[in-house]
Amino acid sequence: MKPFSFIFSITLFLIFSCKEKEDPTSNIGKVSITGIELTDSGLPGGRTLASFQWKHVFPSSVQVTFIKTGTGESFSLSLNPNNFSQPYGIDLPFGGYEYTGVTTGPNVSATLPISVTGQLEVSKTSESVVLKARTEYGLVTYSKSNLNNAPKVLEPTAGTLSATTDFYYTYVKSGEVLKTELALSNGKSFRIGINAADFAHRQFQVQASGTGTPDFFQPVDFTVSSELLVLGENGYPSTLLPYSISELPASQSETSGLQWIQGRLFSINDGGNAAEIYELNPQTGALLRTIKVINIPNVDWEDLAASPTHLFIGDFGNNLGTRKDLKILKIPLNSVLTQVEVSAELIEFSYPDQSDFSGTNANHNFDCEAMVFSGNQLHLFSKNLGDLKTKHYSLSANAGKQVAVLEESFDSKGLITGADISADGKIMVLLGYENRGVSSRAFVWTFAPVAGKFFSVPGNQFFLGSPANLSQTEGIAMDPQLELKISGERISFSGLTVPPKLFEVDLGGIFTP
Repeated sequence: MKPFSFIFSITLFLIFSCKEKEDPTSNIGKVSITGIELTDSGLPGGRTLASFQWKHVFPSSVQVTFIKTGTGESFSLSLNPNNFSQPYGIDLPFGGYEYTGVTTGPNVSATLPISVTGQLEVSKTSESVVLKARTEYGLVTYSKSNLNNAPKVLEPTAGTLSATTDFYYTYVKSGEVLKTELALSNGKSFRIGINAADFAHRQFQVQASGTGTPDFFQPVDFTVSSELLVLGENGYPSTLLPYSISELPASQSETSGLQWIQGRLFSINDGGNAAEIYELNPQTGALLRTIKVINIPNVDWEDLAASPTHLFIGDFGNNLGTRKDLKILKIPLNSVLTQVEVSAELIEFSYPDQSDFSGTNANHNFDCEAMVFSGNQLHLFSKNLGDLKTKHYSLSANAGKQVAVLEESFDSKGLITGADISADGKIMVLLGYENRGVSSRAFVWTFAPVAGKFFSVPGNQFFLGSPANLSQTEGIAMDPQLELKISGERISFSGLTVPPKLFEVDLGGIFTP
């Protein structure tokens, strides 16, 4: 054999010998999945006084698929997101991967649906990985203190909340309104409406006045907002939480009254605006229709009321106390519902107890922004700048001139700006706000069951929040389910402009529809 042939043979032998001895798995990475991390652009900060840390409850199984970049090869792994006491292993060839896995659930869920998604680069024979995940859900929890049992879920689907040792809870899909009814250990109940948002934890705790220690959660995956609902002397929380808060269009910047008519929502603006009635979308506040009143101007329209046959517009705003042309417009309901131009009859009236029209007393008690129809009469409630009370006057609903009858007065502890009464005439509500500048709070007074004199039964006052969040509350309308629609006009103070708002408050737990 020639030397060259001998060297070539030896070289081939060595090459093939090496290939036979290579580890066929040397380009395979053994990937250990050690956990799932929820990710969001706004990570919550710490809370040093937190007494609890929430551990999410996930669905029991998620299948994660790893798709190799370039080749499209896929590899799957099923794991339990609640249990990583032992890592989950999968063998993946070296390279880049996109991974995905989705768990689903109802809009109100005992477990947190997640979407596992991310990228992975496998370049080592052994490595550990925490998968990234997102969710479209938020968390709502109620401390068990002072609750008789698990809160009922009324919307979006009926049910009850799940429970841990210390809390009732549920996960809610972002964009949904969660409405629950809480049964208190004192035998009373009330309702809470919540606008759910992803990566947000809303915590509620009912507390008897001056007792107990507030529960605080450590923000881990979700931002946390806590609401302490302190029970007043009447056994109810002093605050009812508005929900479904939306901005009204610019055409409603000075909204001053609301009224339901056959399931449709109507509004007006106050003085200095057009003599127009507006039909609004009840869910969003968007403008649907405009109805012009062609024969009576808008001097200072302040509230709406309705009988079975007519809509009434209260043109009785009287900021300076100088008006001698107080009136109420009376328009057939059918015209409001079907026409774009309407004419009104007039009810002209005066107060029996007003003799000073000079306007020199800025803190007078003869302004008015609230009205209801009940017992075939119109009932007006004054906005007293002087003593922060309200006076109840009655009027005939017939067109013509008359002197109002002073029926009674009530210490409203603030300025009354709107009123409504339930369809059965048993529950009357007054809307208003405190006259305390930037420290003011909007409120609702409830009276039930009413008969004859509205203030002959004890009233319950519920605060709603700051005008800085709600705007200046002016209009209120109650539907047959005792849900209140409340509107607020645009305000500006301390360099802050708050747009006109529309929101809801539910009285259906306090009173039975």
